[in-house]
Amino acid sequence: MSIKVCMVGCGGFARLCHGPAQRKLRDTGADIELSACCDANLENARSYSASFGYARYYSDLRGMLSIEKPDAVVAAVPPAITPRVAGLVLKLGFPLLLEKPPGLSPVELEQLISAAREGGARAQVGFNRRYMPVVRRAMAILDGALGAERVGRIDYEMIRYDRWDADFSTTAIHAIDAALYLARSPFRAAEIRFQPQRSGERVASNVVIDAECDAGTRVQIRILPVSATNSESAWIHGVGQSVGLRIPMSPHSHGDGCVEHWRADALLEAFSDREYGPVDRLGVLAETQAFLEAVRSGARFSPGPGDCVQQVALMEAVRLGRTGPIVFGER
Repeated sequence: MSIKVCMVGCGGFARLCHGPAQRKLRDTGADIELSACCDANLENARSYSASFGYARYYSDLRGMLSIEKPDAVVAAVPPAITPRVAGLVLKLGFPLLLEKPPGLSPVELEQLISAAREGGARAQVGFNRRYMPVVRRAMAILDGALGAERVGRIDYEMIRYDRWDADFSTTAIHAIDAALYLARSPFRAAEIRFQPQRSGERVASNVVIDAECDAGTRVQIRILPVSATNSESAWIHGVGQSVGLRIPMSPHSHGDGCVEHWRADALLEAFSDREYGPVDRLGVLAETQAFLEAVRSGARFSPGPGDCVQQVALMEAVRLGRTGPIVFGER
């Protein structure tokens, strides 16, 4: 059965990642139909349709869904309108892959979960790092050699150049989710520290999140939005073993994504994503493929909105500049 796909949001990120992934899946034999795309700016929708092979284009979301009746919807819209757009799609009963964050607060996340329940629909949240080849390889190494309870320390660092965003937390949530995913254990508690950075009238903050997992792992996430380079990396340490990752952030990342597995001061394995194409190495292709396969089979979407409670809570705390301990409830 061919899966009819509709795209919502035809802006820069959709063109950089989702459009190329959707087109590649179709062109490499996936049984999908690129049915229609939608953007509030009709010219954006028309251009996206022409660039990536969508059959029709719209500026009215409800009208597109009513006419096209898709099997699956992908949404990449600004965070401020994600809850409204995603809520409508889910209330109307359509399976949805939505770009992060799945809400700007725990309240908005709960509203999204309620919309899915009301419409009898399911959603997958677009944390693409989970689907990157380097993260998948690191997880395979960890699952085979270093169980969650044997990991003592994880350090995750997100560095960006010249990101004086009014709200960088909606990017920082990627680091929070990736660190939590690599830990393979929920956070028990966390504490956030801020270091203001200034250039003239502009102000940003370096952020450090110190967390402890249920498995006992200590996690530190360092977020530096206005440094001199764009990079992302992680180290996972156990007794006598370490796994390091360099994580690609865009098709234009400096260097290859890579994984190193060390034991007793010897390099056991080095993995590179050099041979992967841009949307493959960023995980967007595998993420989209997993979503469409789950639509077809009825399998669980991963991660779903219900898997994102801690990430959204910490993202909101970063946005609001909250310091002091955050204790997560019983799970």
